[in-house]
Amino acid sequence: MSRAPESASLPEIECIEMLEAIEDAYAKRFGAAPFNISHWDPSDEFEREMLGHLDVPGLGSLASYRFSYQLTESTPVVVKLGGVARLHSGLFTPSTTTSILCVLNWLKRRGKKQIIAMCPAYFSLSHACHRFGINLKRTYLKRSDGRFSLPTSGSRIWQNPSVLWITNPVYGAGVYFTPEDIIFVGSLLESGWIVVADECLALPGKEMIRMLGQHPNFVTIYSPHKCICVNGIKFSIVIFNLKHLAFMERWADVWYGGLGCSSSLAIAHFLSPNFDSYLAHFLRKIAVVRKSVSQLCVGPHLETDTEAKGHFVSCYYPALSSRLGNSRTFLEQVINATGGSLIPGNRSRFGREVGFSFRVNLARGGPRLQPALARIIAYMNSCAD
Repeated sequence: MSRAPESASLPEIECIEMLEAIEDAYAKRFGAAPFNISHWDPSDEFEREMLGHLDVPGLGSLASYRFSYQLTESTPVVVKLGGVARLHSGLFTPSTTTSILCVLNWLKRRGKKQIIAMCPAYFSLSHACHRFGINLKRTYLKRSDGRFSLPTSGSRIWQNPSVLWITNPVYGAGVYFTPEDIIFVGSLLESGWIVVADECLALPGKEMIRMLGQHPNFVTIYSPHKCICVNGIKFSIVIFNLKHLAFMERWADVWYGGLGCSSSLAIAHFLSPNFDSYLAHFLRKIAVVRKSVSQLCVGPHLETDTEAKGHFVSCYYPALSSRLGNSRTFLEQVINATGGSLIPGNRSRFGREVGFSFRVNLARGGPRLQPALARIIAYMNSCAD
């Protein structure tokens, strides 16, 4: 179902509304909706298969408030995500978006007026910064040979210590920061930078806090169920140096209050053995879908990321303008010609040099994904010739 229209200038949401309108028109014309290869939810078939492996613990109480500061699970969650109990604490929130607000409020309190956001990044960051009166300066990861890297150490953006916001893995691409770039981020922290890492899609063991957590100005955001594409129950947690705990907890009452059952269930599940066993089943299933998708993603103008992990991968057409992602005419042509729909990469602020790009959610696997993707790839290849 499409969302209600609104006149506010939110280009990323307007992009989704435009796609939904095109999909609705397609459904009315052909009697069935196009298959969206990029959608954030798993396909019905994938979900049905995976639900057989999901065992969520129950809750002792459904009637009482549950505030982050009341939960004894904070330390076990922090430690499981790679933090150290004597150095770190965590603030539970209901979602990534809420965690972003809590971190921006903390930065505002510290007098920070500008953030350097390394794009791609989650769309809500720029709009939330605007509401907090924080200037967002976008800069872009460099993509080459199927990998992404930070601007070189001699780049002018590193001249004066500021706040760096990074997303690991690269949003929509599933590519993680290289060891060399992580070492460089560590040097920024040592020179007075504050670094915030959105690691909500990070697979267990890939968290940057394991390498950078000793730095008191390193703050990171997690939402473990996002990496296994379980979106119906979830929690997010902001992990930071212990000295920031009082500020974070007091302002949590302002931003979201108590946690709902979804978050409480997700916390309990994350700490249970079933999360780990579900993750193993999920990754095996994703590996099968990845293999078939990789076989389809071929063409002289098409590039993919050889180092991608997890359920998101991206396809790039450098020969086609990234601005096509804003063209209703072009997206209508793609959808009407292929019966498949996609989310363009420029919605997540991929750099223009990658050209027109789109993500594929491997958790959309089932009888419709591969045929729809094959038709989209064939169409895009013909456009790039």
